[in-house]
Amino acid sequence: MQRAFKYGIWLAGMVLYSFAAFCQEKEEKPFEDAAVLKTSFLTIRNVVITGNKITKKYIIEREIPVKKDQTYSISDILSNLQLARQNLMNTALFVDVTVDFTNWVNDSLDIVADVKERWYWFPIPYFKPIDRNLNVWIDEYHASLERVNYGLKFSGNNVSGRNDKVNFFLISGYTRQIALSYSQPYADKALKKGFFLNVAYAKYHEVNYATEFNKQQFFKDDVNFMREQFHADVGFTYRQASIARHSIRIGYTVETVADTILKLNPSYFNDNKTKVRFADFSYTYQYLGVDYIPYPLKGFTWDLLVLARPFDKDVQMYVVSARASKYWQLGKKNYFALQGVATVKLPFEQPYYNQRLFGNSDAYVRGLEYYVIDGSAGTIAKATIRREILSLRVKTGLKSRAYAVIPFRFFAKAYADAAYAYKSEAGSNTLNNSFIYSYGVGLDMLTIYDFSIRLEFSFNQFHQNGLFLHTRNDF
Repeated sequence: MQRAFKYGIWLAGMVLYSFAAFCQEKEEKPFEDAAVLKTSFLTIRNVVITGNKITKKYIIEREIPVKKDQTYSISDILSNLQLARQNLMNTALFVDVTVDFTNWVNDSLDIVADVKERWYWFPIPYFKPIDRNLNVWIDEYHASLERVNYGLKFSGNNVSGRNDKVNFFLISGYTRQIALSYSQPYADKALKKGFFLNVAYAKYHEVNYATEFNKQQFFKDDVNFMREQFHADVGFTYRQASIARHSIRIGYTVETVADTILKLNPSYFNDNKTKVRFADFSYTYQYLGVDYIPYPLKGFTWDLLVLARPFDKDVQMYVVSARASKYWQLGKKNYFALQGVATVKLPFEQPYYNQRLFGNSDAYVRGLEYYVIDGSAGTIAKATIRREILSLRVKTGLKSRAYAVIPFRFFAKAYADAAYAYKSEAGSNTLNNSFIYSYGVGLDMLTIYDFSIRLEFSFNQFHQNGLFLHTRNDF
């Protein structure tokens, strides 16, 4: 019966996919595909950059596929103008970008890229609940200010004009933390190789020591710190063309917990230890072939993570995780997306420290935000259909070229999720080793600085329902 139900859900998903493809409106053939434009050639005299005060010209030119003194068909020029804008917006350096041609004389023309730069420096107060999402903080902890981190966040983007970033955190409140990070994606003359480094130290009064009934269990001591953590890593990046990226990272971590935590859960680390030191190594590949990375509507992305934590047997682990997403435009304002993620951890028997799987990050099932799912292997599949219902530009009254107008876009959506997570000894965690599903409707708002708000009314397999709020802000 359970197997038949799983196949039924799978069949329903395929029907939904087929229906979306069938309903796709036939659009007119793009103008740049006309035969005469494919056989007519022009030379690019100059690539002119305007509007950049901080960003280096060569960083912008890197994202523009057509180059000075090169000859292209008119069809290629028109399609590459669209690709150039997409690439520049996906750098997260600009509020808006326009790319066009000008001065068309005989068999040559100029390309003009006009950019509106963001603010790059943010010395701002830091205030953030420590719970894994706003719904848990508000509903289960009644928006308690005792579960909030506060302090100073100093963020500098595009520090040298080469899209490098520096962040400094000085955090108090629920967690005591100090952290420093720096990344430079274009450290060589070819603008392909880069590096990053991170250093962080934190102390916690409260520790998530176990998971029961798919809920995190906490122990808190208001006087003594129950957990101490030091972490440092360094990595090297390679950006192939515009949308493929490779990253190699080496990290070192020291974790210490109080004896009390081991009494509550002897398997927090292996061998009943209170302190572990370990190195890990990871390789990440990303393919980001979408129109707008923070909120894709068209294109395809996939990424692969391979992680090895080989030396300390108390936390030894090998991980392979893959994620893929495909986005279609169905006519003028309708969009459809399929997303999937799969993770395997070896060996299957892991200490609690290594068991987190779904619900602690952006890998979660919509409608199950109040639960976490641990395990050593699992997969999630998501289907979402969207329609843009409103697009507007609000005047701010500011005498700023970049901020005189703030854009807003609103999308209505319907969705369905399915998941499975394996855990060798699930105990009271009934979401493990069973088929999981949910569905719902929602409203997304997208605005400046990649900021989005998602309101979702979801239903899950336990016949529970509720309104859930999610935000994203890439300041």
